[in-house]
Amino acid sequence: MQSKLTKTIIGAVIAVALAAAVSYGLINQQTADQLQTKANQTLSDDQAAPGTAPQQPAPAPQNPNQQAPTQQTPTPAPRQ
Repeated sequence: MQSKLTKTIIGAVIAVALAAAVSYGLINQQTADQLQTKANQTLSDDQAAPGTAPQQPAPAPQNPNQQAPTQQTPTPAPRQ
């Protein structure tokens, strides 16, 4: 039981970190979804007995206030 709790907490931390990275524009949503899928697969690989419970992929973190990717403002040219 403790192993399942640990995996759940790790999965939640990964989801929150990916959501933060998307909201700050560090990665795009597609990359976050791919990383979340890989993390879910890795965490579920260690589970015993394939018939114990149906495995459902965790939903990708959604940010309701998601903005278009931000562009960095160009630095002004040096004055001569």
